[in-house]
Amino acid sequence: MKDISLCVLPLLLCAGLSGCNNDSPQVTSDSTFAPDVARPEPATIEPAVAIDPVKTQPDMPVVEKFGARPPMGFTTWSRFECHAQDPFKNWPKLETINGINAPLNDDGSRDQYSFQHFTLDQARAMKDSGLLDAGYNYLNADDCWMNTARDKNGALQGAESWNYAASGPNSHKGFDADLTNYVSYVHALGLKAGLYSSSGLRTCQYFPASATRETQDATAFAKWGIDLLKYDNCDYESKDKPKDYGYWPEKERPATVIRSSKKQLFETMAAALATATKDSKRKILFLESAPAANSSDSSDKYTKMEWVRPLGQAWRVGGDIKNYKYDAVSKKLSNPWSSRAGEDDNDKGVYSSFYIAAALSRYVAPGSWNDPDQLLIGDNGMNTDEEKSQFALWSIMGAPLLLSTDIRRLTDYYQQKGRDDSGVTLVHLQDSLKILTNKDIIAVDQDELGIGGYIAYQTNPAADKGMDVVVKPLSHDQLAVVILNKSNTELQPQKINLQYIGLFLSGSSCTVSAKDLWDNKPEGPLPNNELWTAPIPAHGNAMLRLEAKCDGKAVKVIPTGQIYSVAGGGKPGLCLTASSIDITTAKFTVSACNGSDQQIWSRDIATHRVKLAAHPNLCLFMAADENLGLAECKLSEEDNIYYHTDIQDFSYYLNGSIANEVLEPSRAPVHNPDTTKRCLDIHGGGKEFANNTAVATYGCAGSENRVNQIWSAPGAPG
Repeated sequence: MKDISLCVLPLLLCAGLSGCNNDSPQVTSDSTFAPDVARPEPATIEPAVAIDPVKTQPDMPVVEKFGARPPMGFTTWSRFECHAQDPFKNWPKLETINGINAPLNDDGSRDQYSFQHFTLDQARAMKDSGLLDAGYNYLNADDCWMNTARDKNGALQGAESWNYAASGPNSHKGFDADLTNYVSYVHALGLKAGLYSSSGLRTCQYFPASATRETQDATAFAKWGIDLLKYDNCDYESKDKPKDYGYWPEKERPATVIRSSKKQLFETMAAALATATKDSKRKILFLESAPAANSSDSSDKYTKMEWVRPLGQAWRVGGDIKNYKYDAVSKKLSNPWSSRAGEDDNDKGVYSSFYIAAALSRYVAPGSWNDPDQLLIGDNGMNTDEEKSQFALWSIMGAPLLLSTDIRRLTDYYQQKGRDDSGVTLVHLQDSLKILTNKDIIAVDQDELGIGGYIAYQTNPAADKGMDVVVKPLSHDQLAVVILNKSNTELQPQKINLQYIGLFLSGSSCTVSAKDLWDNKPEGPLPNNELWTAPIPAHGNAMLRLEAKCDGKAVKVIPTGQIYSVAGGGKPGLCLTASSIDITTAKFTVSACNGSDQQIWSRDIATHRVKLAAHPNLCLFMAADENLGLAECKLSEEDNIYYHTDIQDFSYYLNGSIANEVLEPSRAPVHNPDTTKRCLDIHGGGKEFANNTAVATYGCAGSENRVNQIWSAPGAPG
């Protein structure tokens, strides 16, 4: 592994000049599903308010709300799914803690090792490895924790056996029927307990789910003391397309047909959780997985993003991240970094999952987190550079840091006595633990402003070529930066234009200090205020924290970067591009993103101007013929005679629309503009946009969320 620490080279001063879980089902049941007697009314929950770095001063207090920081912890799904695991040899037994006995603590033999015991081994490993001290405090048991049938009163109960065991379905025990003791033990270890359910009649693995029984299940979760509920989207049926249960034996078909919308089902559970915990200090974090996982070129995705946000604290935005798999031919682990060709494929590589989530950074705020799915750091087949990149990317996005790996392998005990023949080297596992406990990078993820990191620019739109520069404004006027090498070869030293990442230096005396977040060295100034990287290995990254001052005052970060269209059909988005800087001839298209001067835009939210970062005196404007134009920036431009708005005013909405109007701070964030406004629009509409298609302004589509009017732009809405 190469050192990718910060490198500075003595060049001329340049800063300031013109940079779902859906395996094959195996379980059936003869249980029936009767509706609750009284269904709760849908929840009315105030949506989280996005905090814009331009409007937030360093000394402004940030009110902590429930879920105000991205959750951190462990979950069983991606690494283990529902497959029974073996105990490690010579592994210590679970001990009684504060008088609480470890449930299902049997002799540790293969036929006694339970799903519950395994999950608690992971919990203890979180504590022993130092992950708990680093902030990883959620322990989530995903699908298959529940029994194949509810009890005689219709209540969920722990599974009798651990499903999908290699030696037979009943060779491993599951969970206690009543999870009170299990949850108490998790709490005694200092962790929080999470469980899984789904909005349909069955989970993704065909275990009993919560549709029609939301009140009963939420009450049970609260009684057990659960702290997190991951709520999936399987076995859902709409009013228009009722689900056909004909493939089940007649006696095993659910007795109730659900005819609620997806939105209503999630609202019902959100309300049930709120009711069940209203008199308790212990609240249940609601992770919605994944009604909004549609392809990015689906209008429905943005409709769902509007309603998931007020209901929970986090939501999945794409399909499952690529699972740990063993290739029987090569006898090697598959590499989860690589992505499949089509964005609609369920299994997505790490980079694909990042790209989908980063394009939605505008939805992120304290208590409102985009979830790109689980961290695969440890024994999931990635090399150390790839693991460092996933951790850097998830942290700069402000994503939940939910790890799915065998944490037992990260403990000193495993390193010294308990190691097995997994094929993962001890050195690699030691490096994995260092990555996961990097306090400087965790601090970026957990920053109090809660701003979502965004792609400032790409030098190549391909997933395996060029570099991405990703930025996140932090509290105290600091800026986190990740420079990602997407290619399969080493990236030579790169100079990063400070203006392209939102740092505009103006004054007689300016300094920029930088801290490399990987090398643990003290912070230092950039010679000549120039930012260079050392060589970056294939799939590796450099991650920095920057702070700029001019004449003794902090330089405010201005949201700056490429403005790009939605991705679709496995293709990346296209960037808003000016044909030239000649204001008499400039035309606008969407073109392949390349990081050129004519693709990097600065959003001056205070004045509602969109400027070329390399030429900050030039602004977008809406011409009378509905085309876009480029003109000298003016703070008081003549009103458009048709629409009575300043022709250089542009505001950014949560759904991604960029409208010619002033969105007052008291109205932000608003999901979509009304149809009386004009929006940036890719000519011809449709889903897949050809390179060099013209961009103009047309009537805003409003709640239709028309994808030819949806953009990923730098910064928060406003």
